[in-house]
Amino acid sequence: MIRKISWTLILIGLMTASLYSVRIGAITLAIALTLYTIPDFRSRRTVEKLVPVALIVSLITVALALPRR
Repeated sequence: MIRKISWTLILIGLMTASLYSVRIGAITLAIALTLYTIPDFRSRRTVEKLVPVALIVSLITVALALPRR
């Protein structure tokens, strides 16, 4: 159920980033990636945990670094 919600958020984030605002799209994609990785986060190895966390942090950093319109 959570993964279906995250896929929907991914599509919304991509559409928003391409049509309206990259900042809002990046934040939406970070939220979707967080929801996607939550269910099996504890069972993953340390290296496998690092990649999603790095992606989430980089998406939020991009969203904050972009200038406002």
